[in-house]
Amino acid sequence: MQELLAQMDAYDWDSVEDIPVNEEERRTRLRYLNEVIDASGIELNGSILDLACGVASLAYLYPDVVAVDDDPQKIKVLRKDRIKGVVTDIERLPFEGKGFDYVVSISPPQRRIKILQRDERDSYVRFHPDQYYNRRIVDAALRIARKKVLIASLPIALEPPHEHMIEQRSTDGYHYVIYGVNNSNKILGP
Repeated sequence: MQELLAQMDAYDWDSVEDIPVNEEERRTRLRYLNEVIDASGIELNGSILDLACGVASLAYLYPDVVAVDDDPQKIKVLRKDRIKGVVTDIERLPFEGKGFDYVVSISPPQRRIKILQRDERDSYVRFHPDQYYNRRIVDAALRIARKKVLIASLPIALEPPHEHMIEQRSTDGYHYVIYGVNNSNKILGP
């Protein structure tokens, strides 16, 4: 982990264009993060990986957080506030297995697949959540978490992978899934 954070320290941040941050929107987002966590009842006491954090990381609310996003501009914003941030693709997280107590992702990015459908009158296109992509996100989170994974996402809450590992799920109000990780090594391999 220290090596990865050192790589981020050495990153050419001057080459990354600054983005404006609306502080009111960030405060609203942080309130939402707090509401989802409160609604889930999860106690985040320990190290946390904030997956797909954007500019409103859980690091503003909890002390031991590493923020991850695939957008260098968002991580640059966080690093200016002295938050440990890592630029990486959330499907290929460069962290050791069981490296964090908790992995949390509130509103991770969604990919949609286009499906051409036909009926007797017409042809049309529908977009559906890419469940293969969602499974890869959950698999990556389960590989890294020691205790629990919290993912707040409507498509994942409605069709969660690894249902046998779910400790709690809500499809009303806040849409989230909490996974226990005790048996995750049985499904994820080495």
